[in-house]
Amino acid sequence: METRRPENVQIASVIVELKDRGCRDDVLKLAKEDLELGYPKELVAMYAEAGWQMDRCRKFSSIMRANSDGELLRLLAEGGFNPYQMQLLANYYDKGVAVAQLSDVGSKGLTAYDMEQALKLVYQANREAGAAQGKESPETEMPQEQDVSKTEELCQREKELEERQEINNKQASENAKLRTKVESLEKQVRELEQEKAGYDSEKRSILEERDRIYRKNQILLEEKEQLIADLEEVQKEKDGLEQSLKGKEDKEMVQAAKSSRDMGNHDFVAAIKGRNGETRLVPMERMSRRKPEGIRAFAEKIFGKGRQGSGLIKQLTGKGLNPAQMEQVRMAIQAGLTEQEVGDLIDSGFSAEEMAQAVEIVVAEKAYQ
Repeated sequence: METRRPENVQIASVIVELKDRGCRDDVLKLAKEDLELGYPKELVAMYAEAGWQMDRCRKFSSIMRANSDGELLRLLAEGGFNPYQMQLLANYYDKGVAVAQLSDVGSKGLTAYDMEQALKLVYQANREAGAAQGKESPETEMPQEQDVSKTEELCQREKELEERQEINNKQASENAKLRTKVESLEKQVRELEQEKAGYDSEKRSILEERDRIYRKNQILLEEKEQLIADLEEVQKEKDGLEQSLKGKEDKEMVQAAKSSRDMGNHDFVAAIKGRNGETRLVPMERMSRRKPEGIRAFAEKIFGKGRQGSGLIKQLTGKGLNPAQMEQVRMAIQAGLTEQEVGDLIDSGFSAEEMAQAVEIVVAEKAYQ
């Protein structure tokens, strides 16, 4: 094929046009080289605008540079062949196989291997036919039956190729289905792995939360045990302190009673509750029933001489109250009981302890009124 180097301006214009049509940079570089070698825009555009991978573009360019004609290049551009199949067709074109025969083999959708086998048969048949034609002469003309036999053999081989291609197509279909099934299974495996990863992550979170709660409970149990131990210790200290204070108070009360009254002439000390609930120790002596004069004298000692004319003195006379009972009468008066209430207390016949309880009851009743 004759080529004529175009002007640089023309090349640049074609490159811009190809780029505007979406041609990649690596393909543009190859197209620029072909254009600079003088190959026409129409042939270069066959691969530059096809969107092929770079290996197919290079193979097409190399075949074009081998001075192949445009009819073969159009077959290669429109047949959807891979680089190896392109080279096969180009090789057998160089061996003399016609473009029509190449197109017939290429249109069968054969694999590269089967295409090569078919081209070999076509090439061999062409050679045999050519040899037969070269040896023909009026004296030794090849019988027509031999040509028919060669044609039948070629048809038989083409039929075998078609059957093989059908088997291959069927196998390819089965392989495609198998690939689809494998891809589906792989997708399911990936989804299961993702689900398992999510489950493992959730399981770890649950276990971590369980461990955290367990540790927290352990801390709370330890704090509870320590608090119980502290409370028990405080209670022991409190009990010891109360016991100590009680013993001290008893000693102080006895000592106070001894220091405030002469215990030499008394037989025992009586605990008397006061108006505000305090306890007082009063020295007591065992005595027989006193005469009215003695009671009056004792009453004057307790209540004072200014109360001798009081009705209480008359009520006390002859009642035979002991000093502890007399003290309770005095405490009742100080607690605010009326004269009638005090008189009732004197006439009650209660012991000193019972009188103290009676006074507390009357005082409490008055407080709630």
